Amino acid sequence: MQSYPPNALLRMMPCRVWRCYIGGYLLDTFVGNTDPHDSHTPEDWLASTVPAVNGPNTQGPTEGLACVRGEDGSLGPLLRDVLAADPAAYLGRVGAAELDVLCKFLDSAVRLPIQCHPDRAFAKEFFHSERGKAESWLVLDTRTIDGEEPYLLMGFKPGIRREDFIAAVHAQDVATMESMLHKIPARAGDSYFIPGRFPHAIGPGVFMLEVQEPSDWVVQPEASCAGSPLSRSDMWGPLSIERALDCFEYRGETVEQVIARTLQLPEMLNISSTGKIEIIIGPAATSCFAVQRVTVCGNFTASCDAPYHIEVIVAGCGTLQVGDSITAVKRGDVLFVPFGVTSIEYIADEVGMVTYQCSGNI
Repeated sequence: MQSYPPNALLRMMPCRVWRCYIGGYLLDTFVGNTDPHDSHTPEDWLASTVPAVNGPNTQGPTEGLACVRGEDGSLGPLLRDVLAADPAAYLGRVGAAELDVLCKFLDSAVRLPIQCHPDRAFAKEFFHSERGKAESWLVLDTRTIDGEEPYLLMGFKPGIRREDFIAAVHAQDVATMESMLHKIPARAGDSYFIPGRFPHAIGPGVFMLEVQEPSDWVVQPEASCAGSPLSRSDMWGPLSIERALDCFEYRGETVEQVIARTLQLPEMLNISSTGKIEIIIGPAATSCFAVQRVTVCGNFTASCDAPYHIEVIVAGCGTLQVGDSITAVKRGDVLFVPFGVTSIEYIADEVGMVTYQCSGNI
């Protein structure tokens, strides 16, 4: 296997993953694919070391595991295998060669099933996993589909009763289930933190960067997604129905309370005449992962304070320089930044550049 310096940026290949829903048109457009369309691969898992859990729909034994891109653009080794060669050098620690964060491009053409994910305590007790699945949504773009404006379903409304929700689940009364959640317009530029056990669903026409704990655990009590049936495993994972429904937090809130709890307002960390760094997801929201946004309009140098991170270019183009190494980047590019990289000089073209730095446990 080719060796990769632990003090250099690793450019990543696309890693599209099968999901039970369709989407991907905005994602294709965003990364410059010549034939943008919706399909069952609406997600790209960015620098992922997490295998996708797709049961009978699995696309192969390494689905969800991202590969490094060779200098000539060819498919390189799995990032997981590169990290396993020397975790201390690449991650700044000994032990498993797995990242503490999972990032995805996600583009929905339909409403995803109502769902929740375990927090760490629930995951440890019932999924036998140290990882929960707190997540964050950074909305990049939206579209209107069949006349329906893009939206998000988030949080139970006041008056929610566990027995009513469970009765609707057993009756597969989807309209009633949906009516129990708040419907919130999706707007490009908004960022949300979605804690474990919080009921939610992504509506049609939403393209986002999702940053989350590195697991694929989900409980989704609808028996179908946009007309396509879901298997028992799709709905409940390894749990019984009764135990899976315990994963929801039956807490009623007003829409104002839901927005106050989930919507994240940027916090300025560093600013100059040529760039700025903002905290998008920080310790006030979670200790599971962190997201910073770097906006560049010239030459701007930023230190890499996390042991490692995933760099996602979301607007513009330019170069990233580490030492004598210069990497040209454009919108849609993804890089893994290992432990040995202590700072990056961002050099934006005339149009400027925006990038997200996504890191694990903080």
